[in-house]
Amino acid sequence: MAFCGEQLARLGDIWLRMLDHRFLLETRDGTIARETFADWMRQDYLFVEAAIPFIAALMPKAPADHRVALGQAIPALEKELELFRERAAVAGVDLTGVRPSFVNHAYVQFLIATAYSKSYAEAYTVLYVAEKAYYDSWMVVRAGLDSGSIWYPFVENWTSDAFAGWVGYLEAQLDALAEQVGEAERGRMAELFELTARYELAFWEMAAAGGGWPGLEGGAQ
Repeated sequence: MAFCGEQLARLGDIWLRMLDHRFLLETRDGTIARETFADWMRQDYLFVEAAIPFIAALMPKAPADHRVALGQAIPALEKELELFRERAAVAGVDLTGVRPSFVNHAYVQFLIATAYSKSYAEAYTVLYVAEKAYYDSWMVVRAGLDSGSIWYPFVENWTSDAFAGWVGYLEAQLDALAEQVGEAERGRMAELFELTARYELAFWEMAAAGGGWPGLEGGAQ
C-alpha cells in the first residue's frame, strides 16, 4: 500500500472522528448556530493567512517539478481569503481585530516550524493532510447542506473538481516522496501525518466549543 493510503488506514479512528464531528454535521444539516459558524470563519481566515508563508517557505526546498504547483497555490489561497471576506460581508461577520484561539495559534506555529525545521518531504506531508482533511470534511457538509445557504460557497470551494484535483496531485506526489526517503524519515513523515490529523480534529472541536485559552476566561476575540 502507498504511504498516504497506509497512513489513512492507520489513523482511521482519528479521521472518522474528524468527519463525524458535530460542527460538520450541524453545518450539513443547517442547524449550526450562526455565531458558531462565524467564530470558525474568523479563526480559519487567520489560518489561511498563515498558510501563505508556509507555502512560501516550502518553495526553496522544493524539487524543480513541484515549484509551479506550489507557486499556484499562493494565489489560490488569496482567493480563499477573498471568499472569506465576501461571505463575511454577506453574513455581517467582522474579520478585523481577531486574535487566534489557543488551538489555532498552536496549529499555525506547528505549520511554520515544520516548514522551516523539517525536510521537504516531512513538510509536504503536513500540506497534504491539511488539504485532504478539508476536502473530506467539506464533502460531508456537501452531502446535506442546502445550496441556498449563505455558507454554501465554502462547500463549493473545498469540494470543487479543481480542489479535488489538487488533493489528488498532492497525494500522488507525497506517495512518490515517501518512496524516495529512508526508513527514519518515512517514520517522521508518519508522525507528522498523525499530528496534522489531530490538529484538524482539534480545529473542528475548537470551532464547535469555543476558542478560549487554558486558564483564561472568554474566547479568543
